Amino acid sequence: MGKQEGSGVETRNRVLNFKGVLYFLSILLVFGLIILYSASYIMVYRWPGIDFSYYFTRQVLNIVIGLVFMFVIAIIPIDKHLQWAPAYLVGLILLLVAVFFFPAKSGTHRWIDLGFYDLQPSELAKFVIILFLASYFDKRQFQENWKVDFFDKFLIPVGWILFISFLVFREPDLSTSVIILSIGFLLMFVAGLRYYYFFLLAGLAVLALVAVFQFELLKPYQLDRLRGFLDFFKGSTVDTQVQIGIDAISSGGVLGGGLALGDYKYLLPVQFTDFIFAILGEELGFVGMAFLLILYYLMARSLIHVAIKGINRPAGKLIVVGYAYLVLIQVIINVGVVLGVFPPTGIPLPFISYGGSSMLAYLGGFGLVISAVTHDE
Repeated sequence: MGKQEGSGVETRNRVLNFKGVLYFLSILLVFGLIILYSASYIMVYRWPGIDFSYYFTRQVLNIVIGLVFMFVIAIIPIDKHLQWAPAYLVGLILLLVAVFFFPAKSGTHRWIDLGFYDLQPSELAKFVIILFLASYFDKRQFQENWKVDFFDKFLIPVGWILFISFLVFREPDLSTSVIILSIGFLLMFVAGLRYYYFFLLAGLAVLALVAVFQFELLKPYQLDRLRGFLDFFKGSTVDTQVQIGIDAISSGGVLGGGLALGDYKYLLPVQFTDFIFAILGEELGFVGMAFLLILYYLMARSLIHVAIKGINRPAGKLIVVGYAYLVLIQVIINVGVVLGVFPPTGIPLPFISYGGSSMLAYLGGFGLVISAVTHDE
């Protein structure tokens, strides 16, 4: 009886600790809608046939669909998700192959046109790979005392990571494929992979890099972005879009010019997606940017704390840590692109940038986190 009571107290404490993460998520979604409306309402001047709130309304719908998806995933016990992880992976592979049977958009095969919705499987891939690796390591008890051969311990998970990354790379979507690689390798080490395997991974990375340039696997626009990135460090002219973003942030100062009062949004091609952080900087200044970045930090910190202190099952820990890492790495890349530190990549700002697939994936991934926390053994 005492054990059951103790278990109940532990569960209540875990849920209480997780409430902070839910608060941060709610604030991010509301804050994102405010910034999105401020950045997108001017599209009526480019396309007079649409309403001022067109993109705002669609983003609200994206959030509603994402929240429903999150709820469905959250109520399913994490045991079931781990059991079904191989099926999820097979479904993902089919979707990643299916994109090549749909017409290209802007020279890439990234979307499946469902008529009412454009699904981008590469966004879902980031979370499926987290769940699959958690399931793989959970079944094999990937811990210090795990005694298996090199094939099962290293080559199989690396093979799946490389395969999924390659499918995404061929769309082409270089930045997302690199993110998937980094997620996979990070989780392998968190799961207990020996440090000396790092040298094997580094060797594979070098070979992959050589192959990319040797066989000219990069598209011309990707090479142009890399050259522009290198020119930035040489003091040469940077990409026009990046320069506009930097100028927008510089003009914002400490407090910014005020919501909806920015001018640079008229110059950026699609200012409410990848470069929405620049609009935030112009209109709310350093204070607004700092507020958003602190929110991301606190959310990730709370997730890590929940993973370490509130979850017993190693697979659950991997899911939560992987999710926290993914949020942070995408924030770093997105903000780095806007500031000219990284070449333009097309990586959205989590919960802020406009996009149905990214919102669906991030809220669905959050559903996995909730399941891992609330259904922990």
